[in-house]
Amino acid sequence: MGKKKTGITKTQRKEIRLQKARQWIQTYNGSPKHMAKNYRKRFHIDITAAIRDLQEIGVEFTQEYLDAVKRSEEERIRQKHLAKEQKAQQEKDFLYENSDDIFAFIAGYTGVGVPFGSTWEELGLEPYASYEELMEAYDRLDRQREDHISGENDEFWDEEDIF
Repeated sequence: MGKKKTGITKTQRKEIRLQKARQWIQTYNGSPKHMAKNYRKRFHIDITAAIRDLQEIGVEFTQEYLDAVKRSEEERIRQKHLAKEQKAQQEKDFLYENSDDIFAFIAGYTGVGVPFGSTWEELGLEPYASYEELMEAYDRLDRQREDHISGENDEFWDEEDIF
């Protein structure tokens, strides 16, 4: 769900936020140590934007604190990317759960354990093709089978048989 269009530019929103921040800082009762965190929550912005805003209105931070925030943000972003990669890998594992290097889809196994199903070659794909390519290949295969079945029925029922 996106943000509502208000007709106010990003720069205008920042100026309004900074005006409110000047008022907020005068009434702020919390710990100076948690000022950036509370500001971030109050104005719904990320921590780096909160620090930048507070510095613009005159709040000073130690270099140690700024370095710690930077490291923390880098780690948060790294974790976010790692989680995204893990989710993508899980989806891939699930998608190819019934596949191997030969079969795009393993429908089952014979009594002696030999797999059977749709091969990658039959679908005209390289092993472990993307989901979109796989779905297009299955659609193409379904259309070919429908055409083949309807073609057989046309040959089977001649006009002479109907009359």
